[in-house]
Amino acid sequence: MWRPDWISSVWPLKSEAQAAPGASRDRIAKALALATVVCVGAALLLSKGTQLFMPGPLASAHGGIEKCSACHTKNGDSKLSWVHGLVAGDPLADSKACLTCHKMPDTAFNAHGASAGVLEQSTRRLTKIAAQTPQPHAARAQAAAFPTHDVVERGLFCATCHQEHRGATFDLAKISNEQCRSCHVVKFDSFDGRHPEFESYPFKRRSRIIYDHAGHFGKHFPEVAKKTPARRIPDTCSACHNSREDKRVMAVAPFEQTCIGCHLDQIVGKERASGPKGIAFLSVPGLDLVTLKKKKASVGEWPDASEADLTPFMKMMISRNEDGRALIKAVDSLNLQDLTAATDEQIRAVTTLAWEIKGLFHALISGKASDVLGTFNIGGGATLSPGLVTDLTASIPRDVIVSAQQQWLPNLATEMANRPQARDQKQSGWSATIEDASPGGATSEREARASEDAAPAAKNPSQQDSGSKPAQPQGVEVKTYTTNAGPEDSSDGASGEDTGGPIKGRSLLPSGTPRAIEARRKDAEQAGDAEPPSGKTEKEDRNDDVRRAGDPDRADKPSLKEGGVGNADAAPKPDATKEAQPPAEEPPGKATEQTDDLLFPTEDELRAIKAGTKSPAVAAAQSERADGKAEARDAKPDRAASKEAAIEARADAEAGSPASGSGASPKGAAPVISIASDVDPESWADYGGWYRQDYAIYYRPTGHKDKFVYSWLVLTGPHASKGNASPATAVFDALTGKDAQGSCTKCHSIDDVQGKGRLVNFSPASAAGKQGRFTSFIHEPHFGSVESRGCLTCHNLEKERPYLKSYEQGNPHTFSSNFGAVKKDLCQSCHTSGMARQDCLLCHSYHVNGVTTPIMNTKLPTQ
Repeated sequence: MWRPDWISSVWPLKSEAQAAPGASRDRIAKALALATVVCVGAALLLSKGTQLFMPGPLASAHGGIEKCSACHTKNGDSKLSWVHGLVAGDPLADSKACLTCHKMPDTAFNAHGASAGVLEQSTRRLTKIAAQTPQPHAARAQAAAFPTHDVVERGLFCATCHQEHRGATFDLAKISNEQCRSCHVVKFDSFDGRHPEFESYPFKRRSRIIYDHAGHFGKHFPEVAKKTPARRIPDTCSACHNSREDKRVMAVAPFEQTCIGCHLDQIVGKERASGPKGIAFLSVPGLDLVTLKKKKASVGEWPDASEADLTPFMKMMISRNEDGRALIKAVDSLNLQDLTAATDEQIRAVTTLAWEIKGLFHALISGKASDVLGTFNIGGGATLSPGLVTDLTASIPRDVIVSAQQQWLPNLATEMANRPQARDQKQSGWSATIEDASPGGATSEREARASEDAAPAAKNPSQQDSGSKPAQPQGVEVKTYTTNAGPEDSSDGASGEDTGGPIKGRSLLPSGTPRAIEARRKDAEQAGDAEPPSGKTEKEDRNDDVRRAGDPDRADKPSLKEGGVGNADAAPKPDATKEAQPPAEEPPGKATEQTDDLLFPTEDELRAIKAGTKSPAVAAAQSERADGKAEARDAKPDRAASKEAAIEARADAEAGSPASGSGASPKGAAPVISIASDVDPESWADYGGWYRQDYAIYYRPTGHKDKFVYSWLVLTGPHASKGNASPATAVFDALTGKDAQGSCTKCHSIDDVQGKGRLVNFSPASAAGKQGRFTSFIHEPHFGSVESRGCLTCHNLEKERPYLKSYEQGNPHTFSSNFGAVKKDLCQSCHTSGMARQDCLLCHSYHVNGVTTPIMNTKLPTQ
């Protein structure tokens, strides 16, 4: 019988089959293969997309993924693209696709996502434990069948632990104990079996807040309760500690709820027994003016009574450029108040420092604090933000610096306008700051006015008053003055030169003040003259009085005795007043009007004020002018009368005349201009803020979290390594010393950061700070299982440990805790096979650094 050839090849004749044994089996195999090809082809043609190749549904978290190529990178989107998966490629390609949504560090494919150094250290520790721990038989068989010694070298796949296509309700994060045990060198069956013992758990580093529990429980709390029974004393641990929302951190309650009752006065300085309660920010440091004069150094006007030190903050501000850093380095080892052994080069450095200090004060007054501090470039970092500059200066009022300058350096404007330009003395770098701050780079209006005021004095030296000298910073003479001193205290010990007036070695007091009048009277008595030789004519004295009353135009008019308005017969003709001479003494920037003469009266003036009478000097001065005033009162216009009344009121106020009484003026009581106060400036700033004392401007902390102290510590800490002699280190050490104002580091610990200076731990512990740990613990579920001892059930207080001493060094991992470590036996009392859970994931999480899902990177739509 005839059959086609292809049929014969599939179904041969019986006789042929008998001739070839096993041929029927081959035919069946071929038929099945043909059927498979036909079925697969039909399935590919009839199915939609590539859903045919899915072994099972995705988990709910990945249910929105439609394309296989989103996870299987070697596969395309066509029906035949699965063939590409048969070719070998990057084994981590699919795992890298997971990182497009899940944000992880560069060590994502290492075991636990930890760094190689951490894994190596952990492996060494566990290898020692494994040598002493027998392995279960099941673990040995697993290790022989599936060796994992090269897992760390080649990297772990995400699919090693997270296996998809097991249904929508499958937990992708679930890992069995056998999966964990397959890699670890220490293998055990259960937690209550051969789990390793705890090592110093849970103390990996010392606490950020220095709090001696043993000292407070045994000493401080009983003493406070005995001294002040009404003060709140914690009676339970929960009074200070509470669990946060993340449940992992036992946080400390805020300062206002816990420590404020006992430690607030330490911060604001009320409990400080010695030393200043404020932080010296700016100062006019004491200089050895005698030696400077002998060396012919030109520092200009400088107070000889100052004993203040150059503050670390000023060192930092002066060191804002390379020249400033070299200058501070040159003078840092000198005792500025004893320069007898200083070399000529060091004397020049001190001279430059003096002018730098003057330039700093001038810049802070004529410009802005942001112009000075905003140029900080500490450590090569970015310039400071406006908010940080505000915190660094604590919004210091400009008037505080102005009043300090008027008392300490009253002729600063004139001196800066004529500052030395010698070749061996570098010009102050502060002028660039002020010029840059002005529009177009021009000098400020204040400097222009100061230059104009100084010009007449420089051009007409013959017209200068014989009792005073203009500031001459270019000369070799060191001009000094003494504040708060009477005429009897003046000497030539500091200056060695007579300035030509009755008072030597200092600037003249304003002529209209009681002390100046008294000085001229005493000099007149000693010389036997009828008129006090004040160094000025009576006309000039009266011109000064009028000028002090606020009318500069009145200064050029003749006095009443010389034919003023009150004397019609002696009145000058109009043409005689056209060429009126300028005043003999031009006040440089009105600085000499602001002296401490009224703030610190003499003993005679104090007694006169207390008795309600005028001092003899003031009474004599007023009697000299009584006749002229009486004649002029009726003749001069209302404006002149008001000015004369202002002069009289000023003299009465300076003498401390009472506002009312039997001796009151018929016109009414003279107004009291100055108010005496016995309050010390430091006590005046009792609740914090700025105050001025002893040639320094101080800042007193306002309370906890003071921004001034905080910002300076944060700014200088990264550049303040131990042993470093930089100005930043000096500021940091000054604010973190044992007796530092604010007492921040009494509670906030300091950590030495390798290559990054020092860090004050202002931020409390957080769950984010616990990343990198292999063990996690949640407090809240355990609160119901502790006994009446509460926290002491697990944390045993050990009183004899050197807790505080461990904070004297900077390594946070070298310490001794107040509490003993938690033992494994304590946990095993509950976590056994018959009671609480004991699987690996209960206390350990695989990804030690966490895994986050960031937002999508969406590009802005184009127009």
